[in-house]
Amino acid sequence: MASSRTTRGSRMLPPEVDARVAAIAADRESGASELAMRALEAFEAFATVGPAPAELQELAGTLAAAQPSMAAVRNVAHLCAQLLGEGHEPTLTFQELRRELAGAADKIARNALKVIVGKSIAITLSRSASVIAVLQILHLRGRLSAVTVLESRPRFEGRRTAQELAAAGIPVKLVTDANGPRLVGTSDLVLAGADSVLRDGGLVNKVGTYGLALAAKAAGKPFYAACEVMKLDATHASDSFPPPAGRPPDELDPPPNVVAENVYFELTPADLVTSYITDKGVYEPRRIAQLVTL
Repeated sequence: MASSRTTRGSRMLPPEVDARVAAIAADRESGASELAMRALEAFEAFATVGPAPAELQELAGTLAAAQPSMAAVRNVAHLCAQLLGEGHEPTLTFQELRRELAGAADKIARNALKVIVGKSIAITLSRSASVIAVLQILHLRGRLSAVTVLESRPRFEGRRTAQELAAAGIPVKLVTDANGPRLVGTSDLVLAGADSVLRDGGLVNKVGTYGLALAAKAAGKPFYAACEVMKLDATHASDSFPPPAGRPPDELDPPPNVVAENVYFELTPADLVTSYITDKGVYEPRRIAQLVTL
């Protein structure tokens, strides 16, 4: 978690911006897309004080460090710093970036229709705005029979996903995380979100994703990841991605004298991913290296 104050060189962040950064760092439940939008909002607040280019870059670095497993937060922050530092008009810059972020889920959903053509039973986990958008459009087009959602411990984001899908009229079943891989065999596809997509096509996402991907390969079922291209990580490949940070052990409620290891994210190798369904198109993992150089 970030400290209550964040120092940038010799100057302190304005209290409102400081609070936004700390809230992003402390957030354990929101998805990468939501936190990327909040990083944008932090820059909007900071832009009102007329920061220098170096100060913009320092804020970008602070935001990136707040959620190091989420490339979208880092990419949005550095893009804001770059555009504002080059002298782009702040209001128009933020409007365009906000429009791009807000419209991505709908574009991803439409692109999913190109690859998910039959009426399917899907299995998913955690919570992703992109995944929910895909499942909703499949339901509206008559291409979705039912969805199985892993509850996604320790924060139980899957319960929120199940609730949203049920509210949209989608038949949904909530199951324990350990039960997920067994149920892949009775599903038609696995659909996950993404916190980051590494330059070699590796997928960083909620713990439990790797197990579903292994089960999908064993059962001969497709494994799709739905995400914005803003989540592409041009910096890291699978062999250089730092281990996910540990989270509070008490979330696992361990008994006395037992060490609890609690992490939220894990790496799924590229060869277990069938395709990435993005706002710019559908890509096999081997194409990711080309995308990050564009």
